[in-house]
Amino acid sequence: MGIFTRIKDIAAADVHRLLDRVEDPVGMARHYIRQLEDQMDNARSALEIQIAAEQHYDVLIARNGQFIDKRVRQAELAVDRNQDEIAAMALQEKLHHSKLQETYLEQREVIRRQTQALRDEIGRLQELHKDLSDKLTFLLARTNAAAALKATAAVSSPGDTGRISRGFERMEQKIFRFEAGTKAYGAIGSEASRLSNWSDQHEVQSELEKLKAARRSS
Repeated sequence: MGIFTRIKDIAAADVHRLLDRVEDPVGMARHYIRQLEDQMDNARSALEIQIAAEQHYDVLIARNGQFIDKRVRQAELAVDRNQDEIAAMALQEKLHHSKLQETYLEQREVIRRQTQALRDEIGRLQELHKDLSDKLTFLLARTNAAAALKATAAVSSPGDTGRISRGFERMEQKIFRFEAGTKAYGAIGSEASRLSNWSDQHEVQSELEKLKAARRSS
């Protein structure tokens, strides 16, 4: 069970407190997640071996049990036939395999306990992996928000804000001057047009008077 010696005593809460204190919590969280993933891969490989060993012992125990039953039947049959020597040989093999069966059962029980311990450890590592993944998501969100706020603060600092405001004021003043010039030009043009119309009317009236006088004198 030495494959967990690297991190098996680390509690999720302790990891979280450590991440809050380090200079680069995002990098540290990723580092621990990679370690956990390596440990889980090792644990799963070990679990596969344990399961295969447990299945192997299941087969051994089943076959050995069948052998014991067979020797018991042989001994009983030999006794019925007064073949004591054969019965003794069958019983000797039966006793030997019975002791072997006890050993197999004990060894299988040890393997089963180890297998369960591996399953429990994998479950614990999966929970810790989930906790750290959630922590990493939270840290990334905080980092992104902090970076965005920093960029916004850099753009909208008091000096920059004043500079931007003054720039807009200068643009507004230029627009006002342009509009004033346009209105003045329009007023001058209107007055010139009015004067031009008045001059034309005066000339027409003068010509009309001259024409009337000429017609009266003729």
